Amino acid sequence: MNKNKIKKIANSFNNDLAKDLKNPKFKKTYNEEMLKLQIAEQIIALRKKRHLTQKDLAEKIHTTQAVVSRIENAQVYPSTIILQKICNKLNVNAKFEFCEIL
Repeated sequence: MNKNKIKKIANSFNNDLAKDLKNPKFKKTYNEEMLKLQIAEQIIALRKKRHLTQKDLAEKIHTTQAVVSRIENAQVYPSTIILQKICNKLNVNAKFEFCEIL
């Protein structure tokens, strides 16, 4: 696939997404899923930076590999307790920020 075709597809996607985001129900669901994806992405990056498997991380925070997997696959929101355990065991802080929905 050439670059022009990829650009055209990306533009079409962005235009469709912009239209869909005008629907309040879609926008709410989209924002919820994006939050789960952002959390998952950061946990995966941190875990990999520490050279840990999902099982290793699960053992450190006293849960199962399946729980870590569901969080990293953005299937569930991690509880604040789980997030705090991850922070404590991996020696990091979490920063949360509220922002206006566009």
